[in-house]
Amino acid sequence: MGSPGAGKATTVTIRFLDDEIMEGRVGSTSLDQPNLELEMLDQASNNERALIPLPSIKRIALGSGIPAPAEQARADKKVAIRFQDGEVLKGYLDGDLMHATYGITMRLMSVEKDRIETLGIPYTALKALFYLKSWDTRPPEFDGEEDLHLNKRLSSPLVDLISDMGQLDKLRKRGAITESEFQRKRRKILDNI
Repeated sequence: MGSPGAGKATTVTIRFLDDEIMEGRVGSTSLDQPNLELEMLDQASNNERALIPLPSIKRIALGSGIPAPAEQARADKKVAIRFQDGEVLKGYLDGDLMHATYGITMRLMSVEKDRIETLGIPYTALKALFYLKSWDTRPPEFDGEEDLHLNKRLSSPLVDLISDMGQLDKLRKRGAITESEFQRKRRKILDNI
């Protein structure tokens, strides 16, 4: 993640490839090293520190906030970040990508332009970063807006997964998705259970 944060502890949120989330402090936020050493924030935990290899990390959130009007005004580079696990993260790229030996760092503003965050993404988690002409115009039955609820992590996972199964069944009964699409998405939900 370049030189920002070098020499002082930075609080980060790490999302692992298996969707586990861990928060802590790192002395260096450089993606030029093959791993991160994380000091745990949870004093109740038995864990004091963790050595985390970058290939186990999906993305690192280095900070977020509300974008300034100037940041919102210059937001014109639409991007879609496709991860190895199939997740797609969309937003406006603020500034340039910062390349390092083991990953990239970027400032990404949400599609709604109401939140901006600095992300570090190891190359091992990244499938591709696409620069878009426009936001997805595919109909809902082909992973458009209506299916977004199937992809986000919610606070009551089992209830949410059961609800997702119900929504998926409704889409199939309406003819909005094919039987093979239903089976593929159903398998994805069952894998999460």
